[in-house]
Amino acid sequence: MTTRSVLVLGALLAAAACSPTITNHGHRLDSEALAQIEPGISSREDVARLLGSPSAVGTFDVERWYYISQRMEQQAFYTDEITNQDVVAIDFDATGVVASVDQKDMSAARQIEPVDDKTKTMGNEFTLLEQLLGNVGRFNTDPSAIDGQIGRRPPPGG
Repeated sequence: MTTRSVLVLGALLAAAACSPTITNHGHRLDSEALAQIEPGISSREDVARLLGSPSAVGTFDVERWYYISQRMEQQAFYTDEITNQDVVAIDFDATGVVASVDQKDMSAARQIEPVDDKTKTMGNEFTLLEQLLGNVGRFNTDPSAIDGQIGRRPPPGG
């Protein structure tokens, strides 16, 4: 192998290492199939046939189906970045006919900040030292002394 071919091979490997890793999550929607769904005409069965089963069903409103897809890219060792996101919500009326189709893309997404507060739990909070020393002296090797019951003889005449 010549020096030139080694340099070219090294450059190709470096370029391949810099290309992003792309992952797709969720339900990939076919825009032509989505266009066939007409409010007031299409039924729940039509939607299931055209789009498949939903990614999620409404928690409080089972008459709402969600189709969610996300595209993420990761460059080398950096964290994943969401580059595309689509959410389609399909509402059905009481008879199972499509009432509305609502599609949102990445521009409708909002960044949220999780709260750092922790929920207090009931009970005692012990330090590490209290936890380590808390059971010292609690162990009894005499099996007849457990709960004061096992191994105790009944009183005479009883």
